[in-house]
Amino acid sequence: MNTTGSKTNRGNKSSDMLTPEELEKYKQLLLDTKQKILTKAQQAVAGGDIHLDKNEMMDEVDLAAATVGQDLTFRMLDRDRKLLAKIMHALTKIANGTYGFCEGTGEPIPKRRLELCPWSQYSVKFKEHTEKMGSAGGDDEAEAG
Repeated sequence: MNTTGSKTNRGNKSSDMLTPEELEKYKQLLLDTKQKILTKAQQAVAGGDIHLDKNEMMDEVDLAAATVGQDLTFRMLDRDRKLLAKIMHALTKIANGTYGFCEGTGEPIPKRRLELCPWSQYSVKFKEHTEKMGSAGGDDEAEAG
């Protein structure tokens, strides 16, 4: 992986470089989103949304309805788990000085993109290129938060 120093020598616009204040802002956004995900997961477990006792079901219709609800909860938790991994990756990049740079090109990710999706690993330009080439899976970036 390139170091921050080598990336800044590519003639990037200084407006694309993140200030310490901006890095702190993005770090706080990431930490806030992380906390929301963890709280939502704790509430799902505490609320019993992921518990299914087949002995309590009256008939097959009740069982089917409960299973569908549980499946939806599992899908949402899995999506959140993947997003949490991206957030942790972004926090690691902040700590090691590589945050805000596209992992595909090494170029700065536009601040506007980071504001919308602070866990972005790639620039829009690079993602579009990889999607055209067919090398991007559908799970590259979770844009929901």
